[in-house]
Amino acid sequence: MVGYHPAGRDTALYTAVQDVKAGHWMQMRQVLARTGTWREWTARTQVLGVAAARRNVVELWLREEPQSVAARVMYARVTTERALDAHRSRQPAKDPRRVQQLDELADRARQACRRADGLSPGDPVAPICLLALAETDTAGRFPEHRVAPPPPDVLLPHGPWGLLEAAHRREGFSREAWHRMLRVLQVGPGSVYLSRRAVAMDFARWSASKAPLGSPLLLLPLYAHVEEYRARRDRGDVMLSLWWINESIASAIAKAFEDWFGRCNPAAASSADLNYLAHALTAGGFLKETAAVFHAIGDYATPAPWQYVTHDPDQWREEFEATRSACLRRFKPPPLVGRCP
Repeated sequence: MVGYHPAGRDTALYTAVQDVKAGHWMQMRQVLARTGTWREWTARTQVLGVAAARRNVVELWLREEPQSVAARVMYARVTTERALDAHRSRQPAKDPRRVQQLDELADRARQACRRADGLSPGDPVAPICLLALAETDTAGRFPEHRVAPPPPDVLLPHGPWGLLEAAHRREGFSREAWHRMLRVLQVGPGSVYLSRRAVAMDFARWSASKAPLGSPLLLLPLYAHVEEYRARRDRGDVMLSLWWINESIASAIAKAFEDWFGRCNPAAASSADLNYLAHALTAGGFLKETAAVFHAIGDYATPAPWQYVTHDPDQWREEFEATRSACLRRFKPPPLVGRCP
């Protein structure tokens, strides 16, 4: 039975998320105390931050343990999620009082991030959250959101490049940091010559060109292509049937399969990344390769991208299962061999 949970295969994180939803914080505290790498720390705090954003669980934790660094980091997470959620759900905000309220939420999150950063200066979460908050700066209040790109990549737009670099110094090629940057560029002002999606696509391709073998950033162009596909479908583009077999897109799909999936441990990979790759391989006609990815996914399907490519987003599970069944009827998946840590 296909199901979805943001924790994916991380059973300890699953327990903590369920505890947070019940209004408790002890399991969150325990799972974070047992987290051993920045990569895992970033991923787990992100999932927990989303789960806790509409509850006062982190505030209760801080009340009990005001000196806890982990609780301060989680407070930065939840205040960031609250600011982003308010900004996205109420755009465009034309009422000056509402604009002020949104700015105050974002400023509160920035203060929480800076306090967490002061307590744990090597932690990548604070700069990642500050990078994410650039999305809310629609008036251009903060100079750090309008920094020139690193030379010689002058064709990329100005943006929060310093915050991306700060996150990169702490967690090299951080998956979340690059995805946050992609989102900022997708919703940003773009330029006179390029649409926001074109700017985001250039960034995704640039990122994939810099990423090492086995890095999930090699899939970033696939995320950008899905967004472009959605926009074209909404406009009624009649040529969408040919979208995924375009030569440049097919090349990006093949590179993602060979240089990421072929070199990583699928059991430790992001469920979203596996699902995006499975969709792209199927749409691009790489059915034999798709079988191995579907085997790695198991029943850990994710709503995106399946909800974006079906006529009824609520039927995304049916879309996933139909695509998987059609593929596995024709091809038996090979044994999985992961080579990245």
